[in-house]
Amino acid sequence: MNICLPKTIAAVTALTLLSGCANIQDDGTRTRTEGALAGSVLGGIAGGIIGHQSGRGWEGAAIGAAAGGLTGLAIGNHVANKKAAYRDEEAWLDACIARATQVNRDAVAYNNRLSNRIASLRSQVAAARASNNRSELRRLQTTVVTLRRETREQVELVDTEIDAQGEVVSETGSSNLRSRVSSLKSTRSSLRSNEERLADLGNQIDV
Repeated sequence: MNICLPKTIAAVTALTLLSGCANIQDDGTRTRTEGALAGSVLGGIAGGIIGHQSGRGWEGAAIGAAAGGLTGLAIGNHVANKKAAYRDEEAWLDACIARATQVNRDAVAYNNRLSNRIASLRSQVAAARASNNRSELRRLQTTVVTLRRETREQVELVDTEIDAQGEVVSETGSSNLRSRVSSLKSTRSSLRSNEERLADLGNQIDV
């Protein structure tokens, strides 16, 4: 099966539906519709690629489109509801920029603390291994598992913010907010790097 065909159909469908979105007068409805559309197209392409590997490209595309549409609708709905709470678009955009800045600041602070914690844990693990202190190694292993879970939660929080603010950027074209989203993506990469460091550290603990 030619995997380019589902992509082509998805692209044509997207262009058609986007032109329809432009004619939706209600701002909230348009935002929700655009979010659902974007999710459906991306989900359909991803599902088609995955399904193609098992010879079920069309089935994978359909499932991916449905799942992506639901996710996109949720993001679009979130953005529309937030926007409705402000008196005008400028106030709403300022609030979005402030929110993205705060989420990034909090995530950076968490990641800096995590980096220091990982460095300390490495020393503790090395000392416990050298003395064959198995009870201490078990304690450290529990700490590493907890930190990995907390870090994954931080990554998910940043991911959610990137998706929501990305929707706002698509709607407003704000270069200021786009810069904040880029910062969030950079922070997400740093968080994931520290999560990988924690995984490596956990693998060093043999209890």
